[in-house]
Amino acid sequence: MRIIAAMTIVSALTLVSCQSSGDDSDAVPASAVPASMDATATASNGAPMDIADLVNAPVASAKGQMQARGYRIGVEQGQTVFWWNPRTTICATTVTANGRLQTIGTASARFCGQNSN
Repeated sequence: MRIIAAMTIVSALTLVSCQSSGDDSDAVPASAVPASMDATATASNGAPMDIADLVNAPVASAKGQMQARGYRIGVEQGQTVFWWNPRTTICATTVTANGRLQTIGTASARFCGQNSN
């Protein structure tokens, strides 16, 4: 019983030490982010900020909104569409289900048919 209690305490202390202090002094510096990762602003759900509000929108209206905001279809793969915005150089990805955009995220430009050169 004492061994289990000691292991529980050690586990709890280990988890506590993994938490952020909130002052970002333990954050990964931007210079350490691989070049292949998009450095665009995203909402908490991973969607680019300029289209994050379209999650759960009906596909027909969301498609029009994406185009109005400067995105054009790059590549379609079934229910997944990769959208390219040449102004912001963001490659956004959307997944549809039940006639609505279920998820919006970002991808490397090559998924939108853009060269990385």
